Parts: sequence; structure tokens; C-alpha cells
Amino acid sequence: MCYNMPDKARPGFRGGIRVHHRKECRKSIPVNASFMFKLTKGLRPIILLSVFLIMTVVPCSCGGSSTQSFNTAAPTQAADPTGSESTPKPNRFPNRPNADQKTGSAKELAKGDVAPEFSVKLIDGTTFRMSDHDDGVVLLNFWATWCGPCVKEMPDLQKLSNDGIAHFTVCCLSVDDSASDVKTFCQKNSYKESLFGTVSGTAIGSYYPSDYIPYTLLIKDGIVQEIFVGSRSYADYRKAVDAVMGK
Repeated sequence: MCYNMPDKARPGFRGGIRVHHRKECRKSIPVNASFMFKLTKGLRPIILLSVFLIMTVVPCSCGGSSTQSFNTAAPTQAADPTGSESTPKPNRFPNRPNADQKTGSAKELAKGDVAPEFSVKLIDGTTFRMSDHDDGVVLLNFWATWCGPCVKEMPDLQKLSNDGIAHFTVCCLSVDDSASDVKTFCQKNSYKESLFGTVSGTAIGSYYPSDYIPYTLLIKDGIVQEIFVGSRSYADYRKAVDAVMGK
């Protein structure tokens, strides 16, 4: 008998084991074994049955390679103890108000409140998402191109951004109706477009309400730390940032 493991059962297979015709098998039997072939002729049914039973238990070896086991289940991915980016972060604020989804309470914010989630397209085409900065500090400023005090503090906010403070981001969101007005303002005054966006067409203003602008929040780890109504100087903002960051 000759045996090998088929890919699947089909006519000519018995119990998952392929059985070739006796003539084909004898071609593969060594010449010096011909005597034993005749001697054991009467025992072939018993031998066949024994080999069949063995092959159903012991993995078959063909062509010098063996298959020990078959496992079609998808491998289980081990937990990553390093906390890499492939490991999803836990939701730090499960009940966080969300301006994009218009869920949660939209109210006047105070120190200690969770900063509502939102995402906004900036003038340079990138996207700012609040939750992406939950491990750092954000200075979030609401302003307008037609607001004198707002325009006055813009050089100081850009200077603060240019300081290159680690884990610190400045985001200035205009309440102008047109993003093109903000883009023109940035180009005219050589401001970095990556700092600016607009709340036009979003619900962000409802989740960060204020009767006055400029309106600025200092947020650390997703929590509001300071609130400024009215313009401030570079020194005022830098002092507040250093205090929040523990410098």
C-alpha cells in the first residue's frame, strides 16, 4: 500500500487516506522485498487494516516533510505591554460632550470641566482633534478677523507657538463666517496657517460658549485649567502655560 494525505476527500479516498492500486504500489517496492510481498499475501487484509488504523492516528510523512497539526483558527494577538500605537487607548472620558456628534451637555465651561470633543479642519488642510491632545496642553483661542483686541494678540499667540514647548499646542478658531477670510488674514500677516481654523458650519461654538471674544482656554490632559476673557500679552500666556505644565 502507498499512503499520502490528500487536500480533501473525494472518490478514491478512504477516511482521508488515499489508496493507490496494488500495481502502482508494487512499482515502488524494492526488488529485495518481493519475497516478503508473496509471503505476506494472505496477511495483506490484516496489514491494510492495521496500517489504516495507524495512519488515522499518526500524522503521515510524505516526501520527507511532515504535518504535525492543522489549525485554521486565526492566531490570537498577544497584548502589547509597551503601549504602542497599535494598542487602542482607553476612553478617558466616556461621558465627554462631543460637538461633532452633538451629544452631551453644551454649557458654559468652568475650571475643572472636561473640554468637549471636536474636530476641525485647519486653514492648512490638516485636522485638529481635541482628544488627540489629551496627553498634553492646548491653548484654545476663539477670535475673529473683525475683532480689534483679538487681532492685537495674534502675534503673541504665534510667538508662543514658535517657542517649541514640548507637548504644547496653540489652536485659534475664528468665528468668521468664511474660512477664506481667515486664510487671507493669515497670508497678509504671515501667520502659520496650521494654527488657524474656523467654527463656521460646526457646533463647536455651542460647546464652547462665550458672550465675548477673544475667549481663550488653557487645557491640560483634557481638563480646563484656565479661562481668559479678553486679550492678554505674551508674558501673561507664557506664565500661565509654564504654571500648568509645572515649570
